[in-house]
Amino acid sequence: MFVFIKNFINRKLEYFKDEAIKVVVSIMTEIFMNFFFLLLGVMILFVGSLALSFFLSYYFGNYVVGFGIITILYLFLLFFIFFFCKDIIRFFIKNSFFKVLKK
Repeated sequence: MFVFIKNFINRKLEYFKDEAIKVVVSIMTEIFMNFFFLLLGVMILFVGSLALSFFLSYYFGNYVVGFGIITILYLFLLFFIFFFCKDIIRFFIKNSFFKVLKK
C-alpha cells in the first residue's frame, strides 16, 4: 500500500517539477527576447539618428545645426510621450505583463 502512495506522490512531484521548469524557461525566454529586441531597437535608433544627424549637418553645412535638429526632435518626442501617451504605455505594459504570466 505504501509503495503505491510513494509512487503516486513521486509522479505528482515530477509532474509539478516539469511544469515549474516549463514556466520558468518560458518566462526567461520571454525576458531574454524582449531584452534582445530592446537592445536591437536602441542600436538601430542610435545608428539611424547618427546617420540623419550627419546628413542634416552636411545639408546645412554645420554640425551644430544638424545635431541640434535631431536633439530638438527627440526632446519634442519625449515631451509628447510623457504628457500625452501615459495611458497607452500603461496599457501595453499591462498587456505584456499578463501575456507573460499566462504562458
